Amino acid sequence: MTSLSQGDIMLAAALVFGLATACQVLAPLLRVPALILLLPVGFVLGQVAPQLRANQILGPAFPVVVDLIVALILFQGGMELGKIRMQGTDRDVVRRLVRLGAPLTWLSATALSYFILGLSWPMSFLLGAIVVVSGPTVVTPILDFARPTPRIRGILMWESTTLDPLGGILAVVIFQVILVSDSNGPLDAIGAFLWTMAVAFVMGAAGVLLVVLGSRLVHGNGLLGMQVLIGSVLFAAGFANFLADGSGLLTALLMGVATRPLASRLNAPIDRAEPFFDTVTSLGIGVLFISIAALVSSSILASVVLPALGVSLVLILIVRPVVAAMCTRKEGLTRNERAFIGWMDPRGIVAAATASSVGAALVAAKVPDAQVLLPAAFTIVAVTVFVYGLTAVPVAKALGIRDSAAPDAQALPAGESA
Repeated sequence: MTSLSQGDIMLAAALVFGLATACQVLAPLLRVPALILLLPVGFVLGQVAPQLRANQILGPAFPVVVDLIVALILFQGGMELGKIRMQGTDRDVVRRLVRLGAPLTWLSATALSYFILGLSWPMSFLLGAIVVVSGPTVVTPILDFARPTPRIRGILMWESTTLDPLGGILAVVIFQVILVSDSNGPLDAIGAFLWTMAVAFVMGAAGVLLVVLGSRLVHGNGLLGMQVLIGSVLFAAGFANFLADGSGLLTALLMGVATRPLASRLNAPIDRAEPFFDTVTSLGIGVLFISIAALVSSSILASVVLPALGVSLVLILIVRPVVAAMCTRKEGLTRNERAFIGWMDPRGIVAAATASSVGAALVAAKVPDAQVLLPAAFTIVAVTVFVYGLTAVPVAKALGIRDSAAPDAQALPAGESA
């Protein structure tokens, strides 16, 4: 890590926060999701001023900061799920998309990574796991513009938010298998996975109790309530990661899903804190996308962009429609509703953050093809965001599944869901 002056560090912070805010303010005016602006702007920043990249500024603390911000984002995503009402058949659709769709997508992406990108099988399995991840940070703003019916929105939101931590944990398990060279490696990885799940559930429960007790103590004070939410999530997710690497994401999601119903039952006021919390997570999304996009090497990207583009198009045009068709059969959805679900699977910040985190560790361990992981994942994230982000509205209109009662995304604050 090169030595930087205090002025350089201040300049880097000013540019990242300023550009992130500018992109999120301009995006609704241009009627595009903010991610379409954040990714290229971050990439250009990294090429113009590589010495100001976040990993240069923060060093080993950078992955920790990324994990904690992603935890806040996942917690908010879990909280949003509490507002979405789903019928029994919709739950069945989500279960199929997660239990059947995710493994099919993983295996398909793995095969594509091996045969098209030319990665080794271990790295192909890892990249395949990473691109399973979707997430509310990318799905929510696209749905805000497309404005599908509440039923379709609920299915896609539940699927994407559930896949975020599960895909991240799968990637961490494969990452551990790659790093371990002895014959007991797979068994060690399975044990690590079970330990990760146990830690996530225990720390998630502890985090929810902290939120509920803290919210009751501050008596509905919005500002202090926000501190309770943020502090509880950061403590629970951070301590979970300390106990089991990668468990913080699932911890945060479980907290988000459980907090609203438990707080309501125990009369713990959290509603006044949510607008403050939404602002923090919105800014965090912008900062993360700018920072991670800046890490991508232009020279390596040039060598993988075409095959990664091919992988992206196969995932978009073949894999997702087939998965959606299989998982939505006989569930009372119309043909057009099923078609829209088959045309919505963008990758988001957790995929990019996971690729950045494990990719750096694998490069340091001199694992073959590790240097390709982040540029390939970045390309797939960027292509899916651009394709889905720019086509969601016309596709929704053509299929006749728009909700006329939903508010226009241009009227929504950045990061706020309809």
